[in-house]
Amino acid sequence: MIEQLGRAQLARLARENMLSAHFNSRTGYAALQMNHGESAYEPVAIENWMASSPVYTQRMQQAMKLRGTSSVETIFKGMQLEVGLAHQYFDARFEMTGVEEGQFWLNSCGPLLEVEPRGDDAVRTMCHSIEDPTFDATAMATNPRARVRPVHRPPRVPGDRTPHCLWRVFVDESAEALIETEITARMRNTALANLPIVRGNNNEPGGMDYYDGPLLEQMQLEVFSQSALAAICREIAIQNHLLINSLWWAIADRYTEDAADAVATFQMEGACWMMSERLCSSLGLEGNGLEAMERVVNLHPAFQPQDYWNLQVELRDDENLHIALAPTPDSAEDEMRGWSRLLRNGEIAGLLGLVRGVNPRASVEADADGYLVKLEASAEPAEDPLSVQIARGSVLYKTQLQDHIQLLEVSG
Repeated sequence: MIEQLGRAQLARLARENMLSAHFNSRTGYAALQMNHGESAYEPVAIENWMASSPVYTQRMQQAMKLRGTSSVETIFKGMQLEVGLAHQYFDARFEMTGVEEGQFWLNSCGPLLEVEPRGDDAVRTMCHSIEDPTFDATAMATNPRARVRPVHRPPRVPGDRTPHCLWRVFVDESAEALIETEITARMRNTALANLPIVRGNNNEPGGMDYYDGPLLEQMQLEVFSQSALAAICREIAIQNHLLINSLWWAIADRYTEDAADAVATFQMEGACWMMSERLCSSLGLEGNGLEAMERVVNLHPAFQPQDYWNLQVELRDDENLHIALAPTPDSAEDEMRGWSRLLRNGEIAGLLGLVRGVNPRASVEADADGYLVKLEASAEPAEDPLSVQIARGSVLYKTQLQDHIQLLEVSG
């Protein structure tokens, strides 16, 4: 279904899917800290991103031919097309300052605005303790001697300093090559990480098929062709699920599988509800009935890419929408966990959150071969669960994404 969308819709969907990863983080990390204390956040977050970012960086390099004239240019192009710097939630800019040296800066950083009210210690945890190893992990996927070092970063002095941070990226040939972590190698061996790169045909003229030209200071997704944007949407969905699964691993390895399931349930419920609401708005879906719900389910990043999930969605009548999960690569893969594990174990809270983001009167019940979604006009609208309340109370929730329609007309 995604391949049938036009360039403007796909650019919009890709930006929303980037934000989805941050709704996943907000709800997942909130549950982690509520269940296991604030001290659990730092080591789990580091492992969460280090497991996934090198894998999805190299996937996007292949999908979009990101290899530049240098390692640093290639690193920058990858950062422009990854969920870690979701467009417009972050205002990120990039420039090359030498053959193997460049800098990037954040004119505005949404996560910083989320964290600053909690004080300097919270800011240092995010901007120092977590960023240092995870930035290097991303860079080393391109060149193990590449390094990312701050020129300045928060806590901000003065308090209104802009840009929020400035980073230097360079290759140090005399440095010791960084070695990938064990959890990254573990992720590389999963079916999800090894899904084929898929590129379809363009069904709309214009735009760049690949990002193999000069580095753009600021990335706007409308510069790409229809087939390129469909591929980007697919890869961003894979990025989301790599992160969902590595969070599950990091928690299960430290606590128990039940503890990881509890966090994943809270995460899926809140993040999926938010994304359903946003997709209804951003894609201009009319009404809140089962037809709108069917379209949201088919486009939602929770169930992308479709060849991995093998989701079967059937609108049976005006009151019943059936959702089934056919056998998939990960259903026979012991290593993968996350959201698919929840659904296959009969945990419906996440799916319920997804459909109630379209209509809070929706209900879900398991049947012999999947899940039946119903709408009853007389039912009371469901109140926001705690996971949704947490998501709504964020700067992220207030982020309004802007289109760049003029680029559709001039890029080619």
